[in-house]
Amino acid sequence: MKKGFGILFPIVSLFILLWIEQGIEVAYLWKTIAKVLLFLLIPLFLFRATRFPFLRLRQTNRPSIKIAVIAGLAVMGSIFGAFLMLRTHIDLTSIKADLAESGITPTVFPIVALYILFGNSLLEEFFFRGLLPNLFGHSRLRLLLPPFFFAVYHIAIFLPWFTAPILLLAVAGLWTGGLIFQFANQKSGTILPSWIIHMSADLGILIVGVYILYFY
Repeated sequence: MKKGFGILFPIVSLFILLWIEQGIEVAYLWKTIAKVLLFLLIPLFLFRATRFPFLRLRQTNRPSIKIAVIAGLAVMGSIFGAFLMLRTHIDLTSIKADLAESGITPTVFPIVALYILFGNSLLEEFFFRGLLPNLFGHSRLRLLLPPFFFAVYHIAIFLPWFTAPILLLAVAGLWTGGLIFQFANQKSGTILPSWIIHMSADLGILIVGVYILYFY
């Protein structure tokens, strides 16, 4: 029952978020509110009995944190490298226009960037690396499905920006990244290691965003 709900709940949540992302045109603020509800507030209520052991960040061992910092720097470097190599295949004009339609302008970008770096990354880590693996228990699905759901969720963001080959490459990279995030948490049992790597990846993306918004 718990495992089945662990599959059904993210599918329904992702479907709703994909519909909001691509089906209707709303500002970034409303997308954020929907995400907070589906990824945090509703799960906190529905699964409160589990007490969310993966949030006991102080229990994270130091070796896991050290590995996460090194991995985070490597991920950030790979993002810069991928952007430099593939930027001719990325529709930067479409990205800039899409951001403007969502209300993300150069004026508000610093505030949005802070939310993405600290808030959004924590929301996704709570949902994909904390809650879902916890619902699957010791099943092998805990290592396979949460990274898959993580990749599928981000398809909605990438759809208008990339060509099909680059899109598939991005999704494969996200699934692989999700697996790395998941393994990073195995020893400590908390989401702090994957959160560190996630923030590093987001920082790399945000630096690319600075280039697009202010210098392109």
